[in-house]
Amino acid sequence: MPMPLTPLPETLFGRPFSVREALGSGVPRERLRHAGLVRAAHGLRTPTEPATLAQATTALARILTEPWAWSHETAAELCGLPVPHPWQPGDRLSVMRTSAGGPIRRPQVRGRVGLERRATVERLGMPVVNPYTTWCDLAVEVSRDDAVVLGDAIAAWPVSPDDVRLGLTSWVRLEAEVMHRIGAPGSRRVRTAYLAVRGGSRSPMESLARLCFIDAGLPEPELNLDVLDEGRWVATVDFAWPWARVIVEYQGDHHRTNRRQWQHDLQRLALLQDLGWTVILISSADLATAHARQQLVARVERALGLAKR
Repeated sequence: MPMPLTPLPETLFGRPFSVREALGSGVPRERLRHAGLVRAAHGLRTPTEPATLAQATTALARILTEPWAWSHETAAELCGLPVPHPWQPGDRLSVMRTSAGGPIRRPQVRGRVGLERRATVERLGMPVVNPYTTWCDLAVEVSRDDAVVLGDAIAAWPVSPDDVRLGLTSWVRLEAEVMHRIGAPGSRRVRTAYLAVRGGSRSPMESLARLCFIDAGLPEPELNLDVLDEGRWVATVDFAWPWARVIVEYQGDHHRTNRRQWQHDLQRLALLQDLGWTVILISSADLATAHARQQLVARVERALGLAKR
C-alpha cells in the first residue's frame, strides 16, 4: 500500500517555490519529486506549468541570485509594449546581471550582462530594466520596423502632470537614452530607428502603415489630425495630407465585427467625403506582403496627385 502523500505547508501551497525554501520548511526531498509538482527549472517547483509571462517570470524570480533584472523582450512585454513575438510557454526569458557577475546560465534563460549601466523599474514586484533603456537594447537586435513600433508605443505613453511641467515627457526620456548610447556598439541602428519614431501612432499597424508611406518616398502624413467643419470638430483621422485633402484610415477587425462601429464608420466616411476629402480605408491585408504594400502606395500616390505619368 503506497505511503500517504505528505501535504505541502500552507505557505507553499498553490504557488511557485524553490527547493531550498521547501526543504527549509520541512518538506521531504521525496515529496519534491512527486508528479503533482512541475519541475519548472533546476531548484524550482510550481503547481502547474507557467502559462503566461507573468507566471513564468514570477516563478523563475524565486531562484535568481541578486542583482538581476528582466531585460530586452521580456522587460518590454512586462512593461506592456507590443513586442513582435509575445512570450509563449517554452520560450526563454531574458535576464540581465552585472558584467562582474556574468550571465545567468540556465536552459530557460537568455543571459545578458551590463546591469550596472542600466536603471530599473518594478513590475509585478520584480526588477525590470526601464523601458527607455530596454528600447535601445532591442533596437540593436530587432528590425527597424519592429523597433519603431515599440518606440511609437513608448512615445505615446501618458505622463504625470508633474512630469509635463518639468518637460519629462516619454519622448524626452527616450531621446535622452538614445543620446546616452552615442558611440556604443549598435548606436547607429538605435539612432536610425529613433529618427523614424513618431508620437501619435495608436497601434502597431498604424506605425507600419506610416513606415510604408515614408519608405516609398511619399510625403510624411500628419497623424491624428482633427478635421473641422467651420470650426466644428468632425473627426480625428489616422493619416492626413491636408494640402491634398487626402485621408487614410486603418481599419482593425473591430471595425468589421462590431455592427455599431461599422455603422458609425459609414456615417463618418460619408461626412468626410461631403467635406471634400478623399478617404482611403486600409486593413492589415494592405500591409501583409510587398506586393500589397506597393498597391497601397500606388493608391495613395494617385490620390495625392503624385502618380508618375
